[in-house]
Amino acid sequence: MPSLDLGITIACPPRRVFTTVAHLGEFAAAVPSITRASCLGATEEGVGARWEVFREISGVERSTVFEVVEYEPDSWVRIVSEAGGATWDAGFEVTPDGRRTALALSLEARAKGIAARMSLPVILSAAKGAFAKDLDAVKRHCESAK
Repeated sequence: MPSLDLGITIACPPRRVFTTVAHLGEFAAAVPSITRASCLGATEEGVGARWEVFREISGVERSTVFEVVEYEPDSWVRIVSEAGGATWDAGFEVTPDGRRTALALSLEARAKGIAARMSLPVILSAAKGAFAKDLDAVKRHCESAK
Protein backbone atom coordinates (compact mmCIF):
# COMPACT_ATOMS: atom_id res chain seq x y z
CA MET A 1 0.00 0.00 0.00
CA PRO A 2 1.70 3.22 -1.15
CA SER A 3 1.98 5.92 1.49
CA LEU A 4 3.31 9.40 2.03
CA ASP A 5 4.35 11.31 5.15
CA LEU A 6 4.91 15.08 5.16
CA GLY A 7 5.21 17.67 7.88
CA ILE A 8 5.53 21.41 8.42
CA THR A 9 5.87 23.79 11.37
CA ILE A 10 3.47 26.72 11.54
CA ALA A 11 3.85 29.86 13.66
CA CYS A 12 0.37 29.99 15.14
CA PRO A 13 -1.75 28.22 17.78
CA PRO A 14 -2.75 24.56 17.30
CA ARG A 15 -6.47 25.35 17.26
CA ARG A 16 -6.07 27.59 14.17
CA VAL A 17 -4.07 24.91 12.33
CA PHE A 18 -6.53 22.19 13.30
CA THR A 19 -9.55 24.22 12.19
CA THR A 20 -7.89 24.84 8.83
CA VAL A 21 -7.27 21.16 8.06
CA ALA A 22 -10.29 19.61 9.82
CA HIS A 23 -12.99 21.91 8.40
CA LEU A 24 -12.89 21.26 4.66
CA GLY A 25 -14.51 24.61 3.85
CA GLU A 26 -11.66 26.34 5.68
CA PHE A 27 -9.12 24.06 3.97
CA ALA A 28 -10.62 25.02 0.61
CA ALA A 29 -10.22 28.71 1.47
CA ALA A 30 -6.55 28.12 2.32
CA VAL A 31 -5.50 26.17 -0.79
CA PRO A 32 -5.43 28.21 -4.04
CA SER A 33 -5.88 25.22 -6.38
CA ILE A 34 -9.23 24.42 -4.74
CA THR A 35 -11.83 26.34 -6.69
CA ARG A 36 -14.81 25.61 -4.43
CA ALA A 37 -16.17 23.27 -1.77
CA SER A 38 -19.71 22.29 -0.81
CA CYS A 39 -20.86 20.64 2.39
CA LEU A 40 -23.00 17.60 1.54
CA GLY A 41 -24.71 17.09 4.89
CA ALA A 42 -26.02 18.64 8.06
CA THR A 43 -22.63 18.85 9.76
CA GLU A 44 -19.65 20.79 8.42
CA GLU A 45 -17.06 19.51 10.88
CA GLY A 46 -16.44 16.35 12.89
CA VAL A 47 -17.10 12.68 12.22
CA GLY A 48 -19.57 12.28 9.38
CA ALA A 49 -18.89 15.65 7.75
CA ARG A 50 -18.91 15.18 3.96
CA TRP A 51 -17.68 17.74 1.44
CA GLU A 52 -17.40 17.81 -2.32
CA VAL A 53 -14.18 19.63 -3.14
CA PHE A 54 -13.40 20.98 -6.61
CA ARG A 55 -9.76 21.41 -7.56
CA GLU A 56 -8.04 22.55 -10.72
CA ILE A 57 -5.53 19.95 -11.87
CA SER A 58 -3.60 20.63 -15.08
CA GLY A 59 -6.21 23.16 -16.18
CA VAL A 60 -9.17 20.83 -15.59
CA GLU A 61 -11.57 21.15 -12.65
CA ARG A 62 -12.14 17.82 -10.90
CA SER A 63 -14.25 17.00 -7.87
CA THR A 64 -13.78 14.55 -5.04
CA VAL A 65 -16.02 13.74 -2.08
CA PHE A 66 -14.24 13.68 1.28
CA GLU A 67 -15.60 12.27 4.54
CA VAL A 68 -14.28 12.84 8.05
CA VAL A 69 -14.06 9.41 9.74
CA GLU A 70 -12.03 10.27 12.86
CA TYR A 71 -11.97 13.56 14.74
CA GLU A 72 -10.06 14.40 17.90
CA PRO A 73 -10.52 18.17 18.47
CA ASP A 74 -7.33 20.25 18.15
CA SER A 75 -5.27 17.08 17.69
CA TRP A 76 -6.17 14.61 14.92
CA VAL A 77 -8.49 14.30 11.94
CA ARG A 78 -8.74 11.45 9.44
CA ILE A 79 -10.38 12.06 6.08
CA VAL A 80 -11.17 9.44 3.44
CA SER A 81 -12.00 9.80 -0.26
CA GLU A 82 -12.43 7.60 -3.32
CA ALA A 83 -10.70 8.61 -6.56
CA GLY A 84 -8.85 7.01 -9.45
CA GLY A 85 -9.78 3.47 -8.47
CA ALA A 86 -8.39 3.85 -4.95
CA THR A 87 -9.34 4.77 -1.40
CA TRP A 88 -7.26 7.71 -0.15
CA ASP A 89 -6.89 7.79 3.62
CA ALA A 90 -5.37 11.00 4.99
CA GLY A 91 -4.57 11.80 8.61
CA PHE A 92 -3.60 15.24 9.88
CA GLU A 93 -1.96 15.40 13.30
CA VAL A 94 -1.57 18.75 15.06
CA THR A 95 0.99 19.02 17.87
CA PRO A 96 1.90 22.10 19.93
CA ASP A 97 5.60 22.97 19.60
CA GLY A 98 6.34 25.88 21.91
CA ARG A 99 4.92 28.99 20.23
CA ARG A 100 4.48 27.04 17.02
CA THR A 101 2.48 24.07 15.82
CA ALA A 102 3.72 20.94 14.06
CA LEU A 103 1.38 19.66 11.35
CA ALA A 104 1.93 16.12 10.06
CA LEU A 105 0.14 14.58 7.10
CA SER A 106 0.11 10.82 6.61
CA LEU A 107 -1.56 9.48 3.48
CA GLU A 108 -2.20 5.92 2.39
CA ALA A 109 -3.70 4.81 -0.91
CA ARG A 110 -5.47 1.45 -1.21
CA ALA A 111 -6.06 0.24 -4.77
CA LYS A 112 -9.40 -1.29 -5.69
CA GLY A 113 -8.19 -3.07 -8.82
CA ILE A 114 -5.10 -4.15 -10.69
CA ALA A 115 -4.83 -0.99 -12.81
CA ALA A 116 -4.90 1.24 -9.74
CA ARG A 117 -2.49 -1.07 -7.92
CA MET A 118 0.02 -0.66 -10.75
CA SER A 119 -0.35 3.11 -11.10
CA LEU A 120 -0.66 4.24 -7.47
CA PRO A 121 3.05 4.37 -6.63
CA VAL A 122 3.69 6.60 -9.65
CA ILE A 123 0.66 8.80 -8.94
CA LEU A 124 1.56 9.19 -5.27
CA SER A 125 5.16 10.04 -6.11
CA ALA A 126 4.04 12.67 -8.61
CA ALA A 127 1.45 14.05 -6.18
CA LYS A 128 3.96 14.50 -3.35
CA GLY A 129 4.79 18.00 -4.58
CA ALA A 130 1.10 18.93 -4.73
CA PHE A 131 0.55 17.78 -1.14
CA ALA A 132 3.62 19.76 -0.03
CA LYS A 133 2.15 22.85 -1.75
CA ASP A 134 -1.13 22.27 0.11
CA LEU A 135 0.73 22.23 3.44
CA ASP A 136 2.61 25.41 2.46
CA ALA A 137 -0.74 27.04 1.63
CA VAL A 138 -2.13 25.99 5.03
CA LYS A 139 0.95 27.53 6.68
CA ARG A 140 0.51 30.84 4.81
CA HIS A 141 -3.21 30.91 5.58
CA CYS A 142 -2.77 30.20 9.29
CA GLU A 143 0.13 32.59 9.77
CA SER A 144 -1.67 35.42 7.96
CA ALA A 145 -4.69 35.09 10.28
CA LYS A 146 -2.84 36.07 13.46
